[in-house]
Amino acid sequence: MISSTNKFDQLPTEKQARIVNASISEFAERDYETASMNKVVERAGIAKGSLFNYFKTKGSLYYHIYHLAIGEVKSYLRKVRDETADLLFEERLAKIVDSGVQFITDHPRLARIYFRLIYSADSPDRQKIVAELQQLSDDYLGEIIQDAMDRGEIDSQINKSQAVFYLDAVLNRFLKEFHESSSNDNQFDRDEWVKGITKFFSKGLK
Repeated sequence: MISSTNKFDQLPTEKQARIVNASISEFAERDYETASMNKVVERAGIAKGSLFNYFKTKGSLYYHIYHLAIGEVKSYLRKVRDETADLLFEERLAKIVDSGVQFITDHPRLARIYFRLIYSADSPDRQKIVAELQQLSDDYLGEIIQDAMDRGEIDSQINKSQAVFYLDAVLNRFLKEFHESSSNDNQFDRDEWVKGITKFFSKGLK
């Protein structure tokens, strides 16, 4: 699917930012089917014809926003991975888990789009997108697990694929619960949960 036309890429940065910001807000507040291109136009302060000149369909706009979000996530994950490379597995995992919480705190709208995509069927090309997200997670967590195995911090005989699956499942559930809790202004002991998850996997994988 083509995400945008060259005309969008040629727009001034400020106008691109307005359209992207309006689109993120719309897709975060509504599911895909009820999200409105008219609302995006209204939020961005542009002519409706202009938006369809840049994005031929709602699906192409959604796909563009998705790829921008993925780029943001990849950049964030790479930074955390590199900054924690010399830490012991337990310390490194704690930083990674907490960084997930921090990303949600810093980017609540992107988190809302992500969890709606993962836990509902309401999005175009969902199967393809979920597969791409799963591969990203598998590669990232697989590298963290492999580093710890190579350094003898966890049992090198464990099934790495299963370890990645368990860790990915727990992190997704934990971050979803944290996101929903923060959205509802409920109390959520961030430090306690980060320590609990870290202890479970760092001790349980030995």
